[in-house]
Amino acid sequence: MKKAIVWTTVIALVAFLVGLDAGWWSSTDNDTTIPTLSETDGNDLVARLAKAEAAHGVCYGWVVKNGSGKPVTSGSSRGIGVSADTCEQYAMLISTITYTSASSESDDSASVTVKTSPGLPYLSSSELSLVGVDTKALLEEPTTATAYGALALPLLLAEKGKVQPLEPEQATAAPTTSIGRPGSDFAATHRGAIISLSIFGGLALIGLVIGFILRRKRGQEG
Repeated sequence: MKKAIVWTTVIALVAFLVGLDAGWWSSTDNDTTIPTLSETDGNDLVARLAKAEAAHGVCYGWVVKNGSGKPVTSGSSRGIGVSADTCEQYAMLISTITYTSASSESDDSASVTVKTSPGLPYLSSSELSLVGVDTKALLEEPTTATAYGALALPLLLAEKGKVQPLEPEQATAAPTTSIGRPGSDFAATHRGAIISLSIFGGLALIGLVIGFILRRKRGQEG
């Protein structure tokens, strides 16, 4: 019985040390980092917006800000890091994402607005929500939602009759980027630890059963 207890202790200690090294015991809910576009996806988005600018004479762009208002990523049909409002005519999607840690009493939040140059119609957040760019989308997939919102600007201006609709190949949907912030589901964020503990727990239980059987057998022989 004592051997079984020793083995159980050793296995539990090993599981803890392995999990500590792998980061199993830390929750992703404490990660407040806002993901950004990769270089490849950023260039792809710029190329698509550049086609819209060539057709409309309007610079299209995007800005993602954190809760303090600091830009995290930005770009336009003129290039990554180049603001659309440097052009005479422009339409720029601005999304603000605020992630809070698990220990914070505040909830995650997101908002989106569109800034347009004089002469271009106002585009509301409710119009963006019709194409799937809303608070929920921004929180779950901030990169994809922002990119899609920027690509939707030419379509929304065309609906208002300000510009001509793009050709089908120019009005392609958003890039296939799918970078988002992990959810707060415990099972998902601690899956490795749960599986590992299940395995080690099973081994420990087997050890206890074997120890009990051996002890009982020795008692009967005595």
